[in-house]
Amino acid sequence: VDFNYIENLITEGADINCTDRHGQTILHESARAWHTDIALFLLENGANINQADKFGRSPLHVAAATDYAEMVDVLIQKGGLSQSTANIEQRTLQELQTPLHYAARNDASESLRMLIKLEADIEAKDYKLRTPLFVAAELDRSETARYLIDLNADATVIDDSGQLCMTHMVTKMAPVAKQALDQFHRTDRANRKQYFYLNLLETGRKDKKLNKKKNNSTVIVSFRQLELIMHPVIMRMIDIKWEQFGRRGAFRALFLNLLFILVWTILWCVCALVSALSLQFTICKFLGNTFDWWRVLLWVIASLFTTYYIVYEVKEIWLSKRRFQKWKDWRESEIQRDLKFCHPKWPEERTYLESEANDLDDMLPSYFSDFWNYFDWTVYFLQLIVLLLHIIDIALDPHLSVWVNRIFVLLILLLWLRLMKDTRAFRLFGPFIVMLGKIGWDLVKFFYLYLEFYIPYACGFWMVFGGISTMSTVDQLLFSLFRITLVDDYQFEEMHAFDIVMAYILIGTFLGVSAILCINLFIALLSDTFQRVYDNANANAIMQQAALLLSIEENLSNRQRRKFKKFIQDKCSPEEQFYDDDLTVAEDADLKKVTIKIKEQMDELLEHIHDNEKDKTMVSM
Repeated sequence: VDFNYIENLITEGADINCTDRHGQTILHESARAWHTDIALFLLENGANINQADKFGRSPLHVAAATDYAEMVDVLIQKGGLSQSTANIEQRTLQELQTPLHYAARNDASESLRMLIKLEADIEAKDYKLRTPLFVAAELDRSETARYLIDLNADATVIDDSGQLCMTHMVTKMAPVAKQALDQFHRTDRANRKQYFYLNLLETGRKDKKLNKKKNNSTVIVSFRQLELIMHPVIMRMIDIKWEQFGRRGAFRALFLNLLFILVWTILWCVCALVSALSLQFTICKFLGNTFDWWRVLLWVIASLFTTYYIVYEVKEIWLSKRRFQKWKDWRESEIQRDLKFCHPKWPEERTYLESEANDLDDMLPSYFSDFWNYFDWTVYFLQLIVLLLHIIDIALDPHLSVWVNRIFVLLILLLWLRLMKDTRAFRLFGPFIVMLGKIGWDLVKFFYLYLEFYIPYACGFWMVFGGISTMSTVDQLLFSLFRITLVDDYQFEEMHAFDIVMAYILIGTFLGVSAILCINLFIALLSDTFQRVYDNANANAIMQQAALLLSIEENLSNRQRRKFKKFIQDKCSPEEQFYDDDLTVAEDADLKKVTIKIKEQMDELLEHIHDNEKDKTMVSM
């Protein structure tokens, strides 16, 4: 830069504070990436250190956003050599964000440290009442968020719409959220007491209506944050919900489901008995046979149960869509509020917010993300088919009873599996239910691998041994191949007599591929799944319980909901409990925290040494 030339321009009357179309001066540009000497030169020649552009952004905002810590230091501490120093708490127009907000929202960790070192307010709030920590969490800036948490920035803050800062952290930065949750838990080792601030976890510091927003529990379950759900604060909240309404709701749902299953099971046994005795259900028997009266009663009860559950599911779909639409509309409105503050010179700000808005279109109501809901509709569909076929069997075609029995068998199997939906609320069974779900995906992987060999071998066996008794039809052939995989009786002598060469080749290779390779790979997959799930057995059990608790909580009446909120505010603000001094966190967790702390202190020491050396160099010059 030719300082003499610039000085001549200023001497001839050039305005050093002239602005571009966005209202930014040359000092704004120098604060972005130019050398600090240029900024000092501009300040010495009358540049306005606090002049804001059309959006209210000062040069200090620009330096903070671009992570230019040296420039931040110059503007705040050395600007006074020429005039007043930069206002460290200067707010943007309408958005009301400080330079610290801009450092946090742009993940500018170095400038953030410098601003805090120069005593910037870490709890300053913008037009939405968002602190720098809140902005960092909302925009997924984990590094600056972690640093602010290390400085004990308030993680319990909520914005003017009632959204909790913690919810953003749980959604976008689980490791930071785990650290922030420690603010909701205090221990008093001297008096052996611990305190849980659960009132701040669900509703924040202000009593706002959160019916449109997602709470922390919902987000943890939606994103399956196993690490977070094991935090003492979250576990205590789950325990309280279980005591207040979860246990009662879980036992009620389990009792109704078990009764529902038993009715259909008894009905199936009765139908099977009638079919075995070749009894025909006619109008005459309906009027005169006591046994048939019981059949009618069972069918009516079973149909009423199915109708009840279908109505319940339809209501769940409607409520889920309604809640999701309210949340989506609220989130879109919040994004629109921020879009008007996006600066044209930083198009990435608008791009990120627009991507957030576009992501909303890809989201679905929570009802459609639960596998058990699809499983339920499969069961209801089969029940309706059975009922319809039975009516046709009575009125038109008695031969359909065979198909009724066949579908009934499948229905009963699925009905009893459906019982796991309600037993998952009990921590004893939670890990095993998760394990069965994971095994389902392992079955899909194994089935694909198995078919890779099964199909060509099926064609080969059909071409060579299609004439023997156990492979004369396609269904017999396919089942015989499956028996070979299980090393069952597969008529080797007959195949040996039919074609000795191909018998050895086909049977030997198929046994090696299917019975040895595929089966052992499948066992390895199951073992790996079991180990992964069992290693997190407690977390999986609590996650399953939390999922059912959310379903129960969403269906609470307004009176029950108000009662629970009153209990949280009265008894859990904070909740005092006995604290066992021996119950500490794992050693590796402590070691990790100490290591991070040492690294941060070393960084600060190196920065201090660097500043001292720089000052000595400037003095010597």
